Amino acid sequence: MARRTLTALSALTLAAALTAVGGARAPAATAPPPPDTPVTSDGRIGAPPGAPRATARHTTGFAGTGAGSARPADARPADARPADARPADARPADAGPRATAPGGTGVQSIIAPDGRVQVTGTTAYPASADVYVTYTRPNGSTGWCTGWLYAANAVATAGHCVHSGGSGGAWNTNFTVHPGRDGGSSPFGSCGVSNTFSVTGWTQNANAEYDYAGFKLNCSVGDTTGWYGMSWTTASLDGTAVGSSGYPQDKPAGTQWSTTSSISASYPRQLAHHLDTVGGQDGSVVRAAGCSTFCGIAVHAYGHGDHNRGTRITEAVFANYQNWRL
Repeated sequence: MARRTLTALSALTLAAALTAVGGARAPAATAPPPPDTPVTSDGRIGAPPGAPRATARHTTGFAGTGAGSARPADARPADARPADARPADARPADAGPRATAPGGTGVQSIIAPDGRVQVTGTTAYPASADVYVTYTRPNGSTGWCTGWLYAANAVATAGHCVHSGGSGGAWNTNFTVHPGRDGGSSPFGSCGVSNTFSVTGWTQNANAEYDYAGFKLNCSVGDTTGWYGMSWTTASLDGTAVGSSGYPQDKPAGTQWSTTSSISASYPRQLAHHLDTVGGQDGSVVRAAGCSTFCGIAVHAYGHGDHNRGTRITEAVFANYQNWRL
């Protein structure tokens, strides 16, 4: 009798154990990070501990201490400043950017007629705050993009200028920033990059709506060159007059060209515009009046045949850029 009771209890215990195992839930899958989650080229994901949350809607632009007075870049001001206007912490100008091909993954478009005008006075603001960025690709070839200073030590550019996009992509390296590059001349010298940033929406998913990136520089050249303000809004910007300056592949190497137009369509994460652009101008500012000088409202990234598009400065994009300059 005792043996039968023990056997029955053992069976019940085994049954209960099997039920517990069968009814146990599998561990919940880890949710992917939000696509605006910042990531650095050394593999860190997420904002640094204690990073402040941006609460403003715009930052103020600055014309710089060594650049000319504020005027649209396409006004082509005369350059009366000395050829060497670089600040003390900038590297001397090199013999020329060693780039063989521009960066870019989209087809940029000229919205005929071509309205680009060469900027012949790049030491005048805001042209001085537009930067020529050279880098090395993972395969060893060199390329270039455009960027724009938005703080004394920080540059905004396109995501595909720093990373090829997606989980199988890779980071570019050896970035050098040339503010106000003018053909073979770097009037403000050049700066290296201490940190490179993008977001998981680009580096893990290659989503064009998150195609933006930034650099923290190892110098404060923006104190001399000036920088753009930055502004975000959820409102439609259709019809807003905009301009942009960059370094296109179809013009003499290292020369800066400016264009003006308007916003043709506002999307939650992109702005469509009719600014004339080609490869090499990726990462250039889409600027509007405001912010005491000019406001960056998008980062140019793609062409769509009858228009071009930039990654819109949203609240999350704005917050990332402000943290990346710290």
